[in-house]
Amino acid sequence: MNSPNDQVPSEVPPHDVRQFLAETDNAEYVAYRSLDEAARDPDAAVVLSGDWGGTIFLTVPVARLRCDLPTLQTLVSDLDAVTWMSGDLTIATVALERHAVGTGVPGGDHGGIVVDGVWTHPTRLPQAIRDQAADVVLGLRTRVDLALLREEREQSLARKKAWRLAHPPRTLDLAWDFDISPPAIPWE
Repeated sequence: MNSPNDQVPSEVPPHDVRQFLAETDNAEYVAYRSLDEAARDPDAAVVLSGDWGGTIFLTVPVARLRCDLPTLQTLVSDLDAVTWMSGDLTIATVALERHAVGTGVPGGDHGGIVVDGVWTHPTRLPQAIRDQAADVVLGLRTRVDLALLREEREQSLARKKAWRLAHPPRTLDLAWDFDISPPAIPWE
């Protein structure tokens, strides 16, 4: 059996959408392929996002980071599993980019911001998960509590199902959960 981290890449690719947006605005986009490379830039930040960058889940300056890349991949999978539920690490991503403290990170839901600490999305993530996610990147815990994740996923699924059944698509005959998948990195 494969380990959950078998699917975790050893390098981090640039974020396609933010790179494209920067290019269309003639703005600079700087990405790093590894934590070692990012650590050499005092303005490097970790950006965890879902929905192809449509939601910025969490940011932290690399200088404050106290966990490794596999832990970040597990964390973004966990955050995706209670929000967008894509179950895909090409949709829910870890990026290492240049964003100085005090600057914004483009994305839907008003994007994100890099603070001198951990920033988590104030409305997409419940407070208990936000707190534990911050503890993960600060090295105070290895993962968000699985019981908490399961509870929040069940609540989120119930909300999505109720909304989608009340607002069915007019032209497509899709099951209410057509785009919902299990977590990319299993909850064991």
